[in-house]
Amino acid sequence: MALFDTLIDLDARVTRNIVSLRVSQDLFDDLVDDAAARAAAIAADMRVRHAPPGIIERGLLYSEAIGYPFTSDVTVSSRFGDGTVRVWYGAMDEPTARAETCWHALQQVLALEGETDVVVRYRAVYQVRAQGLFLELRDKHVDHPEILSNDYAATQAIGKHAASQGLPGLLYASARCRDGSCLAAFRPDPLSEATLLHYLTYRIDPVRQTIEVERTPGVLDELVHAGDLKRN
Repeated sequence: MALFDTLIDLDARVTRNIVSLRVSQDLFDDLVDDAAARAAAIAADMRVRHAPPGIIERGLLYSEAIGYPFTSDVTVSSRFGDGTVRVWYGAMDEPTARAETCWHALQQVLALEGETDVVVRYRAVYQVRAQGLFLELRDKHVDHPEILSNDYAATQAIGKHAASQGLPGLLYASARCRDGSCLAAFRPDPLSEATLLHYLTYRIDPVRQTIEVERTPGVLDELVHAGDLKRN
C-alpha cells in the first residue's frame, strides 16, 4: 500500500503540550505574595524538574510527559486511535504543538452549550526524545487528504494497521499549522528524556473564537484565532 511504503529512522526532540496538573497559574500563590517572587519560584521549580538520565527519569516527568496515554484506565479515540489503540501525540516544534492544542481546546469550549465567558485552561510543555523506525506520512496528505480531515475514520484505520504491524509510530502533517508536522507513538519505548520547558495558560473566548496564550515564566502575548487553526 502506498501509504505504508516509507519508513524513517528518527532521532529527534519532540514537543509534548498537555493539560497541566496545576490548579492555578500561580503555583506558589499561597506561599509568596509578590508576583515577581512567585515567577522566580516557578522558574526554580522547573529547573529541578529537568531530570537527568537514569532512574529519576522514570518518575513524575516520565509519567506526565510520556507514560500517561499508555497506563491510563481510559483509552480515548483520536486522529490515529480508534479507542482500542493507545496513542501518544507530540509535535516536531512548539508552534505546531500550540496550534494543535489550541484548536482542540477551542472545540471543547465551543461544545459547552450556552458558554459565553472566557474559559481558562492550564497546560504544561515538555520536550521528549523520540528514537525509532517510524512510518513516514508527512507528504502523503497531498494524495490522501483524508489524513488532514476532521473525520478520523480513515486515519484511525491507518493507525490501527500501523500499530498491528509492530511500528512504534508515525509522522504526519499537522492539520492545524502550515508546514508543521506531528508524531504519533503507539508504544512508550521509543520515547525518553522528558524535560519540562514551561507552563502555558490558554484564555479561550468562545464568542470571539480566540485564544490568548500566556507562558509562565514570561509572556507570549499571542492571540490565536480560530481561522488560523487550519492548514492552508
